[in-house]
Amino acid sequence: MRKRLSYLSCLCFPLLGLTYSSMAHAENFYTFGLGTGVAPRYLGSKDYRGLIAPVFSAEFSNGFFISPFEGAGYKKTFANGIFVSTALDYDFGRSDSNRADLPGSNYLKGMGRIPGSLMMSFQVGATVFGDTTISVTLDQPLTHTTRGVSGHLDVTKPVLHTAKNDISITGSLHAGSGRYTQTFFGVTEAQSASSGFRSYSVKAGIDNAMVSAAWTYSVTPKWSVRTSGGVSRILGSSADSPIVQKKSAYFATTAVTYRY
Repeated sequence: MRKRLSYLSCLCFPLLGLTYSSMAHAENFYTFGLGTGVAPRYLGSKDYRGLIAPVFSAEFSNGFFISPFEGAGYKKTFANGIFVSTALDYDFGRSDSNRADLPGSNYLKGMGRIPGSLMMSFQVGATVFGDTTISVTLDQPLTHTTRGVSGHLDVTKPVLHTAKNDISITGSLHAGSGRYTQTFFGVTEAQSASSGFRSYSVKAGIDNAMVSAAWTYSVTPKWSVRTSGGVSRILGSSADSPIVQKKSAYFATTAVTYRY
């Protein structure tokens, strides 16, 4: 699962797992659907918001993929279970007001807008201990680079696989550079003067942990329903930021999809 603070990932739609698969395919696949979910307005908010959004992804036999959650990129899986990928995506940043199209909240009034950024991600992972997948991803901004670099470690364990049902559990740790954590959790003196929050500096390090479960129910070979939910917790010096109203948050998503 991706933890980049993009518009959809902030609403935890990556948990729908409708991105490219870790297995090589001998043909192309396309997925269409409609998803809905609920999650905090921003990481640290006590208020929640919902979203309804279309879903589309494509997996090509040559390793290229297109996904609303991972962007556009290429993935290579080796015979020993190791895989590597790179993708280009866009992160929408954060607003300091309640908006339907961006993460953010009126509670952040005066903090200013965190601008969107074109992002390049690099991932390496492997299938270990049977069917468990572990991966490390680095997210590098190509524009507005002052917002800093971030990354995450993800471990996914399938716990049930039948003809109709697939259930898996994922644990994730997210970390950021000093610039990253300061951008999303810090308060500069200028921001303090305009927002009323006390000024606050944040150190680089792990800023968030998450545990989630995903259940896919196959109605037919082509139609399926994917439901996910979990809890996240802000950690380290980021958790003590004055903009953090609640350190723990819950989220849930559901999508109906058609794959061919």
